[in-house]
Amino acid sequence: MGLRVFFSLLLFTAATYSVTQHTLARVERIDPVTKVAEVRSSHAIIAGKEYTILNENGAVIGSATNVKPGPNGRTRFTFVGKRRALSAGRRIAMVSATEHFSALADRPLAPHEVKQKFELRDTVPMEHIPEGLFILGGQEVGSLHYVPQKNDGKKSNRFDTAGFFIDKHEVTVAQYVRYLEETQQSIPSDLQSLPPLMPVTHVTFRAAEGYCAWTGKRLPSELEWEKAARGTQIVSAGTQDYSDVMNYPVPDADAPSLCVTEENSSEPKPVDKLSDANAFGLTGMCGNAAEWTSSWLMPYRGNTSHDRRFGKRFKVIRGGSYEHPLELAKSYQRLAGGIPSLKRDHRAGFRCARSE
Repeated sequence: MGLRVFFSLLLFTAATYSVTQHTLARVERIDPVTKVAEVRSSHAIIAGKEYTILNENGAVIGSATNVKPGPNGRTRFTFVGKRRALSAGRRIAMVSATEHFSALADRPLAPHEVKQKFELRDTVPMEHIPEGLFILGGQEVGSLHYVPQKNDGKKSNRFDTAGFFIDKHEVTVAQYVRYLEETQQSIPSDLQSLPPLMPVTHVTFRAAEGYCAWTGKRLPSELEWEKAARGTQIVSAGTQDYSDVMNYPVPDADAPSLCVTEENSSEPKPVDKLSDANAFGLTGMCGNAAEWTSSWLMPYRGNTSHDRRFGKRFKVIRGGSYEHPLELAKSYQRLAGGIPSLKRDHRAGFRCARSE
């Protein structure tokens, strides 16, 4: 069932549930402090109007106030609702309704009603990454990954994410070829000769984004990717030191032998041959195929340095690869993807994620 049809079933048109407008949107980003969200929508969102926000299951999760145009045709608003209910990548419905508006999830399901679920087009295993704080970035001043340990006397390298799911391994050649076949796209000749469980590499950001959307998922944000890569390095607000956090998804001493990088391999390994599983059970997070994320390469909170690569031009690539040195396989390393453009840069593979 298409997303548009799915949400339309959740909105009642009877007199007691008179809906004046609804539009589907995807959250591009949300500031965890100010709660200002930026979304891309299927239809125009009217500035100045207040909206009720529904999640994929039709449940009301909050409201949008101070709605106004954002950059690049996006819309910005202030989210009012439960903490972490809205996260980057989440699909939502924005509804302008009468005071009698109600969503399906506001009442018990009748006996004949079946709860709707999204059907994914792939069946690869996914791991659940719980909500909560984690330590982001590194302490190398002037680097792309620099985030101050403290800012104005407060810890600033603790970031909070909502829970999400992420593919256990990188998208494989077999998965990607199936996508190309079912969407009637041409299959590159070099893919046809590769083992089916080899991770797909050298695809563009747009191709990776298209695959994840086709299967019913999305690309992970770079914060989600790093949190997943760090494994169990989820911290409490009282954790003091940055230095006690591992550099790699696997123990640092094991990284040279477990991570598939240019020092020990001239090509990626099939995903069933990897031995670099981290504490979440994810493989390929240190090396093998570099991985696209959905995030723009922006400075982290508290980083006041100026880098010409910062801005909405490059997408963040994570995880190192068989073509990169071990140093770039560290969990916090960031690469700029999109040279010369996001449609022509073929430097990475990817894995997909989905919201809870």
